[in-house]
Amino acid sequence: HHGTGAIVAGALLVAGIAASAASATPDLQGVWKLAAPTKTLKPVSGSVPFTAQGRKQYEDNKRLQAKGDYDDYDITLSRCNSPGVPRLMMTPERFKIWQRFGIVTFDFEWNRALRQIDASGQPPRVDMLGRGLVPTMTGTSKGHWEGDTLVAETTNLSDRTLLDDLVPHTQDIKVIEHLRLVDPDTLEDRITIDDPAYFKRPWDAVLTYKRQPAAVFPEDVCLDRVQAHQAAFPSR
Repeated sequence: HHGTGAIVAGALLVAGIAASAASATPDLQGVWKLAAPTKTLKPVSGSVPFTAQGRKQYEDNKRLQAKGDYDDYDITLSRCNSPGVPRLMMTPERFKIWQRFGIVTFDFEWNRALRQIDASGQPPRVDMLGRGLVPTMTGTSKGHWEGDTLVAETTNLSDRTLLDDLVPHTQDIKVIEHLRLVDPDTLEDRITIDDPAYFKRPWDAVLTYKRQPAAVFPEDVCLDRVQAHQAAFPSR
């Protein structure tokens, strides 16, 4: 009987530790919206530290934008592809955050786009062909908690995405995010861009979101917007 009691006590202890660990994880869940809509990812200080190669690509994008040749540099606007990271985080529309089993999911009102940060601590699932290492529009985001802050690193991002409406990046980019609640109704995302081919040094930008009432998002189909000659990915 003593053995059974010890097993039950041990199980309760483990359950208690698990519960306290779960409760120690800050709760970012809810509906959020960018506090101040912006088209540009602005560095916290100074201007974007382009390398010569990065500036050339940026100037090319500006020329293509002036001509309206979106398909040559911004397939979000021409084909409704995912804007990628961090540009998805600049949508002026709402998004919901869910936290389940160590996965933080962003459910965007825009085109019902999804993004996930795996903060479960489990090794990434990559099959024998190496899929999972192939660059994608939202990349691979791994995260962990440092106190009250979710630290996420996104890699494997397709170079067909942009950082904002114009700023390019290469496939070797690393996007580091520090997400935390500044107060119960304010969420901050401090974004570090690290891409040595296009930027002389890593640089930071900060996006701030305000909590919104819980709501069911209406259907928002990007291709319908394009057909109606509206902005595919609204900036305001």
